[in-house]
Amino acid sequence: MTLLRLFAATCLLLAAPAAPAAVPEAAFEDYRAIYRDLVSRHADAVVTVKFVMSLTTSGNEQRIEDRTQAIVVSADGLLMVPERAVSVDFSQLGNSTPGQASPVATSSDFRVRLADTEEWLPADLVTRDGELGLAWLRLRNPSRALGFVDLTQGVGPEPGMVFFSLLRTSDEWGAVPVFRPGLVLGETRNPTFRLLVDGVPGLAFSHDGRPMGYVDIDLAAISRQRGTGLGLDVADLALRMTPIDKVAAATAQAAKLPIAGR
Repeated sequence: MTLLRLFAATCLLLAAPAAPAAVPEAAFEDYRAIYRDLVSRHADAVVTVKFVMSLTTSGNEQRIEDRTQAIVVSADGLLMVPERAVSVDFSQLGNSTPGQASPVATSSDFRVRLADTEEWLPADLVTRDGELGLAWLRLRNPSRALGFVDLTQGVGPEPGMVFFSLLRTSDEWGAVPVFRPGLVLGETRNPTFRLLVDGVPGLAFSHDGRPMGYVDIDLAAISRQRGTGLGLDVADLALRMTPIDKVAAATAQAAKLPIAGR
């Protein structure tokens, strides 16, 4: 198995929560109204991005086409994606060889399919934020104003809060919107403030449709753990959530930038 395919398979496995989030029955006995509201408000802003990731090791280039979820965050076509879809430094994952430079995987040929079309439209990288684990693309010459998620209208997450992630399936399932509940498990300030959550990667929404934060995998932290051992200490088996105020601030800065390299 190539490094790129191993990386892609690892991400897929890690993205799946170990168990369904425990949701207080007193707060939410039925999710149907929440699902309808989230889909009505935000489904058009959840889109699919395809890209080609390349990795050169020992002079040999490996290329693999992959896909990720993106969120439209402005009417003029600014998209937010996880940074791991744009670049991965394998030295941070412990895959380094003494005396050799660690490989870095980079992506190109970004293509976006909006919710109501069959056409794949080109997009360009704007910037990325390694600390937050986010990157931003810009759709080339959108023909109309797009529906988007206003990140400035968010609500701060706290431990014990339930959240909902809105995703879009592949063509195999009709490219339809689906959602999954999650739970904020706790918080940490090591090395910086993050919420620890049970859920799936993507933008998290409150029960009333307001963005709460961005959930993703901390690949470097998971690589350092290397399993739980026979003691089965699973306290660290959580995803991270970056609070929405930090996500909104970084997105506002990205919106001011030109296409990378221009």
